[in-house]
Amino acid sequence: MKTRVALLCITSFSAFAAPSPADFHRGVYALHEQQIAQREIRTEEATGNYEGAAAARYRYVETSYYEKASGHLLSRVRRDAALPELIHITEVNIYDDAGKLVRDFGSVTLPWAPLQPVRTFINLHHYNGALHSFRQHDLIGQVGYEFCEGSFEGKRVRISLDGDDINAASTAGFGYKACFDGMSKDWAQYATPH
Repeated sequence: MKTRVALLCITSFSAFAAPSPADFHRGVYALHEQQIAQREIRTEEATGNYEGAAAARYRYVETSYYEKASGHLLSRVRRDAALPELIHITEVNIYDDAGKLVRDFGSVTLPWAPLQPVRTFINLHHYNGALHSFRQHDLIGQVGYEFCEGSFEGKRVRISLDGDDINAASTAGFGYKACFDGMSKDWAQYATPH
């Protein structure tokens, strides 16, 4: 019986196949293109140079895309200034019908390796009264960051936890349960950005 249970767990776990980081990177950019094609938008653009010895020779153009009607930031794309088809960073925000941010996606590459993301994330957002929280997952579901701010029971709450700092002691603090209880843990359905 124990062997069957272990086999069942392995089978269930392997049933989910996360996209490769490169596929996720392309998926986040495709979602960006889909969103801006469906709405009237306005853009803001900034240019700059990366810092650090390895990246100093790379320049970028960063464009933020806003929905005209709501003013919501839909996405932000950072491209190589010399080769704009090379995407260094894409971040896409998804809002519900009430205008609340419900999830966002991000993919980050190094400027000299724009096809191989070094960081990918799926942020799931949650609201409880005057609290807004999000939990950040990587492509295999590991939680890398949690954040919450607002007010609860008349007190200001601000929680910021790196993945390594999420433990029994940090989750027992004031407001943690109000911030994160009830938040969806179903990150896997968003591994293909939508």
